[in-house]
Amino acid sequence: MADLSPGDAWAIGVDVGGTKTKACLVRIADGAVLIEKTRTTPCAEGGAAVLDLVVAMAAETQREAGELTRGEACPVGVCLPELVSNEGEPESAWNFEWRGLDYRTPLSAFGPVYLESDVRAAAFAEGWIGAGGNADIFVYVTLSTGMSHTLVIGGKPYGGARGFAIHFAGAELVAWSGPDQDIEVRQNIEVFASGKGLGERYGVLVGDRNATARQLIEAAAADPRAERLLENSLLSIASYLGQLVNILDPSLMVIGGGIGSNPEINERLGELTRPFIFADLARDLPIVPAMLGDKACAIGVAALAHRAAPVRS
Repeated sequence: MADLSPGDAWAIGVDVGGTKTKACLVRIADGAVLIEKTRTTPCAEGGAAVLDLVVAMAAETQREAGELTRGEACPVGVCLPELVSNEGEPESAWNFEWRGLDYRTPLSAFGPVYLESDVRAAAFAEGWIGAGGNADIFVYVTLSTGMSHTLVIGGKPYGGARGFAIHFAGAELVAWSGPDQDIEVRQNIEVFASGKGLGERYGVLVGDRNATARQLIEAAAADPRAERLLENSLLSIASYLGQLVNILDPSLMVIGGGIGSNPEINERLGELTRPFIFADLARDLPIVPAMLGDKACAIGVAALAHRAAPVRS
């Protein structure tokens, strides 16, 4: 275990995911993770059950820190796989309901509380100590259970007017097809090609309701059916990534999440994305995997919580 020196600052970061929840004690000087814990997120049991888990994991992390933190209170950052407003309030319930839930009272027992969306927390961490560290303007994309993005400018994730500037895949798009261009086609790429969507589609293919995107990726090397499903899905994702580049004009694209940070998948996505980029000068921008793995969200939200906390006298 790493250590804290006298005068070091630290914070607890809790990444509440649609599948698992990770709590980390983070040293603010360099983003080092001193303690790390992971549990299954009880989404099906509702928002109150998820909050109970977050509180329990924060308490367990603080207790285990022991002499590292000398028993002092510290900021607690929590990131959600949901819309979070610029005022730090949950504004959607795709995975569980926290709107109207008093999460601040139990969490404030540990210190000042900060709430953020998971993609902005991860984007901040990757810009701070990860793959985006040398880029002034980059776009971070997460391809995991769900799909979202954040534009980062000068190290600061852009939230938009309300905090909702994370969508690129979650809404339906409408096109027209057929011989007379009169057949309406609607597509929601997140339903089709997110980690959840890939697992469900592969499950139909092989007759396994519990199949996962990871199993699909592993099977693609030997099963032509799985390879076709994967290739078609990656092509769809790439078309959306190309439009992100066209709209935002970043100098770098960093792709994280369990799917996007896979180096093999990342390389394939890069090759598939470039034909969808309109400007010649933008077509060779680096498209790279995230560096911080599944700790990015917790590291980022811990650092953001420390920045937002009142200065101790």
